[in-house]
Amino acid sequence: MSAKAHEYRAVPSRPLLTLCRYCAPYWKSYAAALLIGFVYLAASQAMPLVLSMIIEDFEAREITTGLLWGYFYILVLIAAITAICRFFQRLLVGRASRRFEYTLRNDYFRHVQGLSQEFFNRTKTGDIMARATNDLNFVRDFVGAGIMGIIDLFRIPFAVAVLMHFSIQLSVAVVVAVPFASVATYYILKWTRRQARVVQELFSGITALAQENLAGARVVRAYDISDRQVEAFGRESKIYARETLKLVAIKAAIGPMMAMVLRAIMVIALWKGGLMVINGETTSQIVIANGWLAVETSAFTVADLMGFLVCLLMVHGSLAGFAGIAVVYQQGAAGMERISQIMDETPSVDDSDDTDTTITSLHGGIEFRGVSFAYDSQPVLRDISWKCEPGETVAIVGHTGSGKSTMMSLMTRLCDPVDGVVLMDGVDARHVPLSALRASIGLVPQDTFLFSDTIRGNVTVGRPGATEDEIMEACRIAQFDEALAGMDDGLDTILGERGINLSGGQKQRVTIARALIKDSAILLLDDALSSVDTHTEEQILQGLKSVMATRTCVIISHRVSTVRHADLILVLDEGEIRERGVHNDLLAQNGLYTKMYEHQLLEDELEEE
Repeated sequence: MSAKAHEYRAVPSRPLLTLCRYCAPYWKSYAAALLIGFVYLAASQAMPLVLSMIIEDFEAREITTGLLWGYFYILVLIAAITAICRFFQRLLVGRASRRFEYTLRNDYFRHVQGLSQEFFNRTKTGDIMARATNDLNFVRDFVGAGIMGIIDLFRIPFAVAVLMHFSIQLSVAVVVAVPFASVATYYILKWTRRQARVVQELFSGITALAQENLAGARVVRAYDISDRQVEAFGRESKIYARETLKLVAIKAAIGPMMAMVLRAIMVIALWKGGLMVINGETTSQIVIANGWLAVETSAFTVADLMGFLVCLLMVHGSLAGFAGIAVVYQQGAAGMERISQIMDETPSVDDSDDTDTTITSLHGGIEFRGVSFAYDSQPVLRDISWKCEPGETVAIVGHTGSGKSTMMSLMTRLCDPVDGVVLMDGVDARHVPLSALRASIGLVPQDTFLFSDTIRGNVTVGRPGATEDEIMEACRIAQFDEALAGMDDGLDTILGERGINLSGGQKQRVTIARALIKDSAILLLDDALSSVDTHTEEQILQGLKSVMATRTCVIISHRVSTVRHADLILVLDEGEIRERGVHNDLLAQNGLYTKMYEHQLLEDELEEE
């Protein structure tokens, strides 16, 4: 396989397409909200027409108590229709936006869980979290309140029709200012989106910094660097606050700008319309005659002017609301773009068309055939070849940085080799379904990780249906039963974050029990006994003998005592196998293995003293 297989692989971000794809299942709700919105807008635009009729009747002195009550009932009906429509419109859009959020958040988490290790190596946890929380909330607001605001913009064509019913000439006069407002709005929104992205990126950085400090609270306290970390967090927060204030200033400018333009339009309408009334001018009006739209000329009255101004006020409300919706849109667009960048990631290690789906489990045969691997063009393993049959135990020893853990990563397919091939039961590991491969492996990693769950929950991660006796037997082999007996709640003891209320040795023993209870064909121990003393190590190894006899075991260790009974011992140095064989044969070679053995004997003597 070429080195390109390990490079960052992502397709170009498509936020709009991603947004549409997640909104599509709820199109009926949005369509219904749109139709109800049209009813709402049509009913609301009837208000200035009714008010104009009332004023006309007052001017003509034709108003009566009965007619006034009639107008009253009409206005109440309009208010009731608009209120009911608005309620159902918000209900439909709100439910759709929450379902959208639920689906996208779950898919985002599921997608992140399926990404390869190299993604997590280059992406901060805080950044991943910020996109799943802050950015997704902005997107939800857009598909909720934002969609409502966009639907309300349909008021404009309704309003234009009503305005032209009162006066075509006056409508043309007030529209002159619209292009100026449009250009100014365009540039402000452009700045808003750019600044919103800056703010959201900074929020990711702050989240990452907070997450690192909380996860590393022990180190922070042990090195007494709390003040330094608080100062660093303060600096990042200050930058975030400064950029947020810039965004606030930009957002604050949109409303007043729109208000200024709209008030100018109102002044123009009042001045121009007032002169038309005073001078008794006529105006062209769009009316419905015999079921068809027609243009007729009539005198422009006070009633026409009042209806025109009321209609403008209603447009003013919609456009003023548009200013806020535009900001929601820009923040939602920036958030969707950032989420899409993660959703567009493709795992560098995954099943392919060559995957043999008939394989459901492994028997434990492992072979490295001419395997080489590199991180960022830096060679880590060079031409590694070895083989073990099901049920055999292979040990890998070597100094730090010799490539031992990389071999574990290749066996679990956290990464694939640059050259050569890793075979599982004689099949290229890249052709084995990932689910089958990993289900057949019980792993005890060097960096132990425990969930904030009970001990029972942590031990049974790989096999939730394990019985109490099976759990206790796994804990006994892992030498965790004595510690467990001293806990009031036993297996139901709640662990803190990453098992913070256990010692390093206890955490390692829990992870060993977790791997054992999985009862898999392959057991991988990556320096799994580094945090326990020599006596406990010997007890664990004794307990593992019966387990190791029935499955393939690969043990990585810096202690020779851990690996001396292995069927094959590989001595790694600078990414190459320098020596191989069994314990006694390697000692007879008087090479690297012998030096490591003698060094450990000296350490043991010093510990005893």
